[in-house]
Amino acid sequence: MKNKAQKIAAIAFIIVIGINLLSINKGFTPKSQDISSIGILLFSTYIVPFELLSVLLVASIIGVMYIVGDDEK
Repeated sequence: MKNKAQKIAAIAFIIVIGINLLSINKGFTPKSQDISSIGILLFSTYIVPFELLSVLLVASIIGVMYIVGDDEK
């Protein structure tokens, strides 16, 4: 059962990545090279998603450390 689920997950991953790669516009060129506008948007308009993502990452790191530390007992 585990190997079957892994094969299905791998196939689904390849399909999703393939669809995303095919949908990328080949002629994409950025409008500007100004990195400061990204910082301004990140800390003004998108501050709530940025903070939620940071909390999610910290929680996942703590969860991984808990799982790994549990095996050593």
